Amino acid sequence: MMEILIVGGTGFIGKALQKALDGIHVPYKVLSRTQKSARHIFWDPDKHQLDHTSLGSITHIINLAGAGIADQRWTKHRKEELKTSRIDSTEFLYKECSKHCPKLIGYIGISGVNAFGFKEDILYNESHPFGEDFLSQLVAQWEQAHRLFEQLPSFSIFRLGMVLSSSGGAYRKIAAPMKFYMGAVPGSGKQLVPWIHLDDVIGLTLKVLQGDALGLIHVVSDNSSMRELTKTIAQKERSVILLPNIPAPIIRLIFGEMGLLLTESIQIDHTKLAQSGYNVRFNNLSDLLYEKEN
Repeated sequence: MMEILIVGGTGFIGKALQKALDGIHVPYKVLSRTQKSARHIFWDPDKHQLDHTSLGSITHIINLAGAGIADQRWTKHRKEELKTSRIDSTEFLYKECSKHCPKLIGYIGISGVNAFGFKEDILYNESHPFGEDFLSQLVAQWEQAHRLFEQLPSFSIFRLGMVLSSSGGAYRKIAAPMKFYMGAVPGSGKQLVPWIHLDDVIGLTLKVLQGDALGLIHVVSDNSSMRELTKTIAQKERSVILLPNIPAPIIRLIFGEMGLLLTESIQIDHTKLAQSGYNVRFNNLSDLLYEKEN
């Protein structure tokens, strides 16, 4: 009997995953700092606290934990929070589960495709070395923590591109000013953005839970230009882009180092996903226009 433990279950992906598991009647529990229902298991990784009394039946872990990369400026304090919420929490999770999860056979962890720095003339695959910038090194340490679970029969790390869905996440942040016709394309607009639809993240997760472990894999549907991405979202929101592009120096002034996510280009090879046997539903940005409302 499969029973899932979701870490980071109250976030954008976690909520969608819970809905999908409910739809196929797969039992699961959610680690949470507050016990909102019988499904929630209390934990506070900062204080190394976890109620392990309900972990004995867990067979699979899906680790989505981590403070939002683009939620705040990357101050020194925020960088530490980004690290501890991913690395320290995963190391603590491993320590506890190695003692209290005797039935554990599968693990899925997430990381990000911004792992190589920004050189737009390179098509990065899973074997390319990590970059030296903050975000690349964060991903490197994050994945190293995930690999504590690598000895399990089923082990996967999803390197996610920008996860798109009109229900939330990056889409809603980009779409918010479009309601007032204040949307604008960041930077030159030519920079490439690797992306994946939320439904495909969930679909691939369910496939892996059925036994198809993938190891490290880039979970990306396509690399689209920032201009194409912004204009597609505007079209779906029944808006238009009237303002000129926002110059990269202005973005860096507003967002600091985090602004690189908006202005720099990265191109990700998604051959492994195409060969995995999973049938990607959203292959083109235009597919967003026909997305069902959640």
